[in-house]
Amino acid sequence: MLKKQVIMEVGIKIKRLREQHKLSQPELAHKLGIAQTTLSNIESGQTQKIDFALMDKVCKEFDVDFSYFTENKQVNKVKTNEGGVVGNNYAPIYNFPENLIEQLQALVTEIKEKDAKIKELENLLKK
Repeated sequence: MLKKQVIMEVGIKIKRLREQHKLSQPELAHKLGIAQTTLSNIESGQTQKIDFALMDKVCKEFDVDFSYFTENKQVNKVKTNEGGVVGNNYAPIYNFPENLIEQLQALVTEIKEKDAKIKELENLLKK
């Protein structure tokens, strides 16, 4: 049971590194020379074993020491914050009103209408 827990933690750490480096599963799988489904199974803890050759590729790809996966260390090499707030599931959390896009479209329409009126008034002033 401990072995499965360790493998699950390795998968979670690989996923974190992949997301921090803004790589999709297919992109990372290609770089590692494995199928995307294999990577998905590793990240989700479905895989029962991970070979050392693959772990060596992962370490090289993300420039981390193998001990990162065996010890309880965390690496945070995110260089910039691009506006997303990260929660426990490591997905951006956006707390916007549901109809935000409609509101923005209405504002754009209103601005265009006002711009048209301003041009109309400018033309009247020129006459």
